[in-house]
Amino acid sequence: MSPGESNAPNFPLLISRFSGSSQWDRVLETAREWLSADPENSRAHLAAGQAFLNLQRFPEADSHLRRALAGEPENSTAHRFMSIALFHTKRFKEADAEAQKAISLSPHDHYNWYHLALMFYRQGDKTSAIKYARKARELAPRDADVINLIALCSPSERLTHYEEALELDPENAQVHNNIGAYHMNVTKDYTKAEECFRRALFFDPALKMARTNLFQALKRRDKVYHALCLPRDWMLQAFAFMRKTRKSNIALYIVLIPIWLYAFRLVLAGLILWCLLVWPMVKVYEFLTIGDIRHSAGEIGSRRGGFLGYRNWAVKTRLGIFGGCLVCFWLGLAGLIFYAAKSPEHQDALAVTAGLLFGIALFYLIFIQVRATFRKSRERRLSRKRKQQMKGVLETEMER
Repeated sequence: MSPGESNAPNFPLLISRFSGSSQWDRVLETAREWLSADPENSRAHLAAGQAFLNLQRFPEADSHLRRALAGEPENSTAHRFMSIALFHTKRFKEADAEAQKAISLSPHDHYNWYHLALMFYRQGDKTSAIKYARKARELAPRDADVINLIALCSPSERLTHYEEALELDPENAQVHNNIGAYHMNVTKDYTKAEECFRRALFFDPALKMARTNLFQALKRRDKVYHALCLPRDWMLQAFAFMRKTRKSNIALYIVLIPIWLYAFRLVLAGLILWCLLVWPMVKVYEFLTIGDIRHSAGEIGSRRGGFLGYRNWAVKTRLGIFGGCLVCFWLGLAGLIFYAAKSPEHQDALAVTAGLLFGIALFYLIFIQVRATFRKSRERRLSRKRKQQMKGVLETEMER
């Protein structure tokens, strides 16, 4: 053995250690060093592809994984990683083929079934997701990630599954994040939700979803902001209740239609008043305080910038400005009403101004609702398409 060979780094051992501690930048650096010494090494390309996947650089992961598969075409892990890269670049048909190949090569590897279930879940097909997640659990009954996915697909037993997952893996950041989301959206316990999100970030500081959820929980805990948004939230809940009733019980929906039509005038009047009188102040309050909420959520740089560096001003100063804006807004509105009461021409000008403000606010709310509806519709179409493509092959694999 030559002196150079004896001093060569043990690349597989280094990659194993770095990946075990989720140091994906170090994994990528080591894989590149390995490839510089052995450009066609399949294991090095596989390690680089895995690192790029975890760094969310999917096109670069694709190129390395293809070279890994060229050297080891029967490697089920490489096929699964390739499916992940293709899925995130929205090449769903190719992702399906790679997932099927991984399962055919290693039908007893629960990670392959878990990945398949996760793809279905992310496209809104919870029925297929829980079916294949249960198959993964048969192969690995103590895997916390699998139980966490089953919990996401089982609303009635969600919290029970989360607790079971935490017993198996108390440091699982995804589970802590999902428990926090449950408390924030279902029980409305924002204090408990904040605690869960912070615990998730303690175990995985790079978990962006937990940081976003923490920001939402802190925003909802702000009493002034919550009070300003309460009428809007109530109206959105009313519309959501009507949609849910129509789907679950058509008879009850028909009975509620007359009541809804009778109350619609009041709801519409309330929406107009909120858009004209409250929505501008919501935006002012957000502008003045959103930096503090982001800072509390741990976002780097949240205290920098802003108009004249206002984010560095004292909280009392900013709240005083908000109070001043509120007083000026109401005084200005009262002046406009008094001014418009003098002549019909002034009333027309006030009506045009009010209509413009209402139109802007209403367009903002409708845009949010339409975008959410479009995304859900697209997810359902993709889910149905993928389900039809995979039905035959997956049923065959399940029988095996």
